[in-house]
Amino acid sequence: MKQIRKVDEAWEFYNEFILGSFSKRSQTTETSRWENHISPMVGEKIINELTIVDLLKLRKSLESKKLSPQTVFHCLSLLRRILNRVVDYDYSVQVPKFRNVMPKFDNRRLRYLSRPELASLLRILKKKSKDWFEISLFAVNTGLRRGEILNLGFENINKNDRNICILDSKTHKNRVVPLNRTAFKIISRKKDKKIFTLSAPKIFEQAVEECGLNDGIQDARHKVVFHTLRHTFASWLVQDGVKLEVVSQLLGHSSINITMRYAHLAPSQAKSAVNLISQKLEENFGD
Repeated sequence: MKQIRKVDEAWEFYNEFILGSFSKRSQTTETSRWENHISPMVGEKIINELTIVDLLKLRKSLESKKLSPQTVFHCLSLLRRILNRVVDYDYSVQVPKFRNVMPKFDNRRLRYLSRPELASLLRILKKKSKDWFEISLFAVNTGLRRGEILNLGFENINKNDRNICILDSKTHKNRVVPLNRTAFKIISRKKDKKIFTLSAPKIFEQAVEECGLNDGIQDARHKVVFHTLRHTFASWLVQDGVKLEVVSQLLGHSSINITMRYAHLAPSQAKSAVNLISQKLEENFGD
């Protein structure tokens, strides 16, 4: 392999040997970030001459485009991954530390639906589109991401054990998700090779609007989108006493720390935990 000197050459290496294993959607997204935001600023620079100042200038350029903090973070993360892969293969390459360059923000969506809200949304979806109704009902019963649902094929389904195997997920970790009665019934009715297909992409948004679920809400983190169904799945489980470790496994989170965002929904679990100490002491020592 020829020596990689420029950042552009590092991207070519990353694109050929690393990015190809990602999903088509991820490849498109990463390529767009590189071509539109990163390459124009640092592509021609020599890697060993890249400095913290160069990274800060790149961040300032991204922010001047009015990109969201999350998009700025993802662009800088992509550049960091590109450079680190080169270091893995050539220890003579020196790259600056990104620690003090990455923007700090909390862009997590925390909104979930109440049972009446979900019932109202599903009723409207059922009238508008059978496909959107089924995929939404399936999402809230499995916690799967939209991309994971749309990529499902019958090879992912184990009808005997009533579960589905999610391959090549966002976190690159395969996982098995049990199918409850509702989800299994939806799957069992499917005949086409591609289990779920969607047309008229605005139907979900229209149904949300008709329900008034986003009325008066300005902060995007509190708006109802399709991903809200995944949060609803997780939130209801935690509220019903399911342990965070189990919820984390079902969602396919890369770390339990991500699942901890739902911990506030289960205050009774913390109370029950500390009450166990009092109970044991009373059993052994009395009042």
